[in-house]
Amino acid sequence: MKVPLDTTTALKNAVKSGNKAWNRVRSRSYLAAVRKVPLTGLGWLVFLGGVVSLPAYLLWDWAEAAAIMFGALGALGLAILQTWGGADLSLQVKVEQDRLRKGQELIGRVIAKNDGRRSLRALTIELPLGDEEVDIPLPTLRAVKSFTRSFQLQTKRREKILVGPARTVRQDVLGLIRRVRTWEQHHEVYVYPNFTSALGTLSGYTRDMEGVASSVITSSDAVFHALRPYESGDDRRHIHWKMTAHTGELMLRQYLETRRSHHLIVLDLNPKDYQQDDFELAVEAAASLAVSSLSNGQPLTLYAGKSVIRAATSGAALDFLTEVQMQENEQEFSQMVRWALAHEAQSSVCSLICGPGISMRRLQQICLLPSVDMATTGIRADDGAALSRRGASSRRLLNIGELSQLPRALNGVMSL
Repeated sequence: MKVPLDTTTALKNAVKSGNKAWNRVRSRSYLAAVRKVPLTGLGWLVFLGGVVSLPAYLLWDWAEAAAIMFGALGALGLAILQTWGGADLSLQVKVEQDRLRKGQELIGRVIAKNDGRRSLRALTIELPLGDEEVDIPLPTLRAVKSFTRSFQLQTKRREKILVGPARTVRQDVLGLIRRVRTWEQHHEVYVYPNFTSALGTLSGYTRDMEGVASSVITSSDAVFHALRPYESGDDRRHIHWKMTAHTGELMLRQYLETRRSHHLIVLDLNPKDYQQDDFELAVEAAASLAVSSLSNGQPLTLYAGKSVIRAATSGAALDFLTEVQMQENEQEFSQMVRWALAHEAQSSVCSLICGPGISMRRLQQICLLPSVDMATTGIRADDGAALSRRGASSRRLLNIGELSQLPRALNGVMSL
């Protein structure tokens, strides 16, 4: 007789609900000993049914109770035989790349080997891939034989994917016993945001080995500026003795302060200023600026909320940006910029990146916070918007709607 589809679906849902309820019960701390027993919910039901049937048979001599008891014991014995073994299995998980661009495919393979002298029964390998899971059926393995199976995952978003740890699962036909072994090996795979490195060199000062002279006069540096009369408290090591002998008065050297081109990036994380697509565009812009600076040998400091990284390589900056997310109760962007500038006063290039929740007029005001000798660019990420740019080279505002607009926006500036 054919079972109606609605009845079959209802039975499947009932089994799933029962397993979920059983897992919740097993998670209780006082049932730690029970969790070590590999019986499933159905297995415990069969076991308890057999145990309850024993006194019923002894007290009332019920033949049905005896049949239930022996049937339950037989089913459990058969389940134990089907799930026994597997101690000689070795398992390895390998990935081809642990650094990917968004949209690339994560490719890896699972290698299982039977190191024992007897055949290994078939089982299932459960491999977590971030939020997803791949089930790989492992066939019966003869002694000293190995099995390799590839797996793939299409990356769709910026994230850090934890591959593994893998689990081997042995389960009987009736689903009474489920033996799970968890392997320790795992891999962290970074899925980078999209970025472009074709932005050229972003600098407020041309870089060289000694640094570049600014207009700030100091008493000690590398670039000579002028001489002045000695004053009480000055460092005598900078006295110009030839001019002192010529004038009869102590003369002191003055220097121009030199600075290295240092790039400061401040990324707004306030969720009130973004939609999700806008935030991803802002992260991509930050990644592009970071990669462009570091590939040209320019030191970089990146502020994202309360997190700070002083990156020496593009990989370190991209790893950092892969895990950046919007944060609730984040401070207002202008306060964040002030805090960053207080710690990075010697930076010569400043990029401020925010979302459409901050108006262009407000962004223009924030871009006035850095000192006048710091080349500042305000970038407003508004997904799907038309490109617009304003300002002069030392104070410019950009509104981009997609990443491909960023190189063009940085190449030219329209007047206010």
